[in-house]
Amino acid sequence: MAVMIPGHDGMIKALLLALVAPSTITVPPAPPAPPNTERTLLAWVPGEVRCAGTVVRPRSLERPLATLSWASQVAGNTVTYTFAIDPSGRTMAIRRVSKEARANGSEDIAPSLAASRFAAGQPRSDCTINYAPEQMSLNGAPVADLIAYSVNAISGPLPRPGWERINGDSNCRDERALGIETRAFPDFKAIAATPGVREWSMVGYDIEENGATTNIATVAGSRNAALDAASRDAVARTRYYKGGRQGCRFPYWLSPAPLPAPALPDEQQFRPAGATCPARHDWAVQPALRFPEPYRRRAIEGWAVVTYDVAPWGEVSNIQVVASEPSEDFGAQAAIVVRGGKAATNRGYVGCTERVKFMMGSDQREDP
Repeated sequence: MAVMIPGHDGMIKALLLALVAPSTITVPPAPPAPPNTERTLLAWVPGEVRCAGTVVRPRSLERPLATLSWASQVAGNTVTYTFAIDPSGRTMAIRRVSKEARANGSEDIAPSLAASRFAAGQPRSDCTINYAPEQMSLNGAPVADLIAYSVNAISGPLPRPGWERINGDSNCRDERALGIETRAFPDFKAIAATPGVREWSMVGYDIEENGATTNIATVAGSRNAALDAASRDAVARTRYYKGGRQGCRFPYWLSPAPLPAPALPDEQQFRPAGATCPARHDWAVQPALRFPEPYRRRAIEGWAVVTYDVAPWGEVSNIQVVASEPSEDFGAQAAIVVRGGKAATNRGYVGCTERVKFMMGSDQREDP
């Protein structure tokens, strides 16, 4: 005898349908790929110089110092600078075009252009130059570029892969184990320093068993013959307690000579019409003087003239840069300097004028 269970068959079918129905659980997306953390060397390569449409060859065109970057970081596009050349061959009125464009690692472009020189007696205006970014892996960059960065490491120490390329098959990677009996140095005062340029020389050598240096040669450098010769001589006089090493490296460098600021104009020609500000006023809070770092590094001096108003409670406002040399960067820094001050007044002023001079070793505003 068969026993029928009412509705039982329908319940089983419903259960089967539930088991085979697609799941509504959302599967989370795969995690994003990790960023490329490979370090790279970023250089800004200068193009040709044109003044009023005519190609002009510089006497010396300084390349901007390279920086470290990341393979995942976009360097940016070509940037353009405008400038003029004075009768002595010095660059002036350096300005960047399209300031909103991305240009990572470009802080030394304007200072390097300020340190460049052209033929004297041929002043020019309406000059332009383009700088294109070149990003290289540490495994693919020229060894000379890696050495240059190691001496001018402005964005951190050169990573190990770079040193591996520089050292190559050398067994002299840590000379501390040998013990230095005498480390000789060149007579730097006897070598003429170059204004705005940090000269350097990397010397390669071997160390004999008795600790004397041998097979001395200039490996790379800024092509200062006097510094190269003095550096080789210094390595020849260096002695170690132990030896038996090949492929050693040691750098010497010469700080840049100051590049003086161009002639400072009379500030009265910039005094705004209707100005009520006295020629000089006291400060309740003295402006903090700070040299723009990329120019301090190259010992490049400059100046700027700014105008501003002062509120009755001493706050400085309406700051305008009306002139700066040799580049606009000194104007931007001067505005920051003046903005940080507070005037000693209870009446307020309109149309104040201030000359801010940036001099190596004595950053200062114009004194009365």
